[in-house]
Amino acid sequence: MKKFVTKTERKRSTIDMRKILAFIGIACLLFFSCSKKEQGKEHMISGFQDIEVDIKGDSMIYGLICDGTTDSVIVLWPFSGDPVTYDCIDAHDNHRIFGKPTIGDWVGIMRDSTDTTVVTMAIDLDQLKGTWTYPVIPVMKDLQHMSPRMQKRMMADMPDSIRNTYLVPREYGFTLKRAHQAQSVGFVYSNSTLESDSPVEYPPVKRYRQWHMLNGRLILVSAEAVKTSEAETQAKQVVVLDTLDFVYMDIDSLIMTQNGKRIGFHRKENALKANDAANKAQAKIDSIKKQER
Repeated sequence: MKKFVTKTERKRSTIDMRKILAFIGIACLLFFSCSKKEQGKEHMISGFQDIEVDIKGDSMIYGLICDGTTDSVIVLWPFSGDPVTYDCIDAHDNHRIFGKPTIGDWVGIMRDSTDTTVVTMAIDLDQLKGTWTYPVIPVMKDLQHMSPRMQKRMMADMPDSIRNTYLVPREYGFTLKRAHQAQSVGFVYSNSTLESDSPVEYPPVKRYRQWHMLNGRLILVSAEAVKTSEAETQAKQVVVLDTLDFVYMDIDSLIMTQNGKRIGFHRKENALKANDAANKAQAKIDSIKKQER
């Protein structure tokens, strides 16, 4: 039986629909407003303008891993052209395959200079993306002016109560995203007064903005505030390129060298959780400082 709708019911239905549309409109406005506030907050914290760096001279070939790839051959479908099969036996034996290339993954390869059918290095860039961190231990402020040997001795003689209170490790590192975007890990927001009273000091956190590959190396692009003279009232933004070399990479571990120093990274779920853990640790230290004052 066909149901007839009265004029009153139609009017009530129209009013309800208007309420729903109004609610949706308000929700959208709130969403975009919050989004803009968050973007403004991040920009205010960073204090830097956007960075755009063009890396030139890269000889890597990029493409997608195809079916048929094994420990001895890599079948790569470049972004232009047909799939190509490369010999990767030497790269595999020399531990120069970083990650575990899987069908469909975005990979970069380096070819032999004398035989372009041979791969000397392969990096699974899809597996490289994500958040990588390493632990950083603070140093006592007074120890910075001592020799490394004396620093170790002083640290060894330090009472456990002080060591456990102040020598709290933090996670430093970076998040590599799509479109070559990068984000720093390690920022902690603490009371400036309490921070100045702390007997320990952490190294500064790099402000990463981009990442690129260059001939099998990872290039991290950051910005630093630099004053060229004491007369300047405002620091200038200086772009810094950090070059890291691959040593080892699997799903959860990454070892790289920078300026001859080896750094062991571990994969984290995301930068927010890594920074949140550091902020909770810092909040605990701040509460102890307040009790001591």
